[in-house]
Amino acid sequence: YYPSYCIVDYLQLYYELQSLLNQQQFLKAIVLIEGLADHSTNDGQICQWQGIIYSQYGKQLIQRREFDKAKIYLKKALKIDPHNQQLWQEVDQAFNRITQLS
Repeated sequence: YYPSYCIVDYLQLYYELQSLLNQQQFLKAIVLIEGLADHSTNDGQICQWQGIIYSQYGKQLIQRREFDKAKIYLKKALKIDPHNQQLWQEVDQAFNRITQLS
């Protein structure tokens, strides 16, 4: 038995994260997902979302030409979700973009 406050409402979380991502509020999304990850160890969905958020924030940083910071978040994305092939492709493209722009 788990108290109700321990149960993750994935649907509500998904909508909240989608809203933050659509508004490109990546730092707020990072705070939300990292807080959730701290309380939900070994949750594959949370790791996947965390990887996506890190990757998207990395891409935003590339647009801002903050390449060093972008590399940090792109690497974090792969570290948190290393088995996600689509994420690897997106991060590879992002690193190629950094090489083109720098």
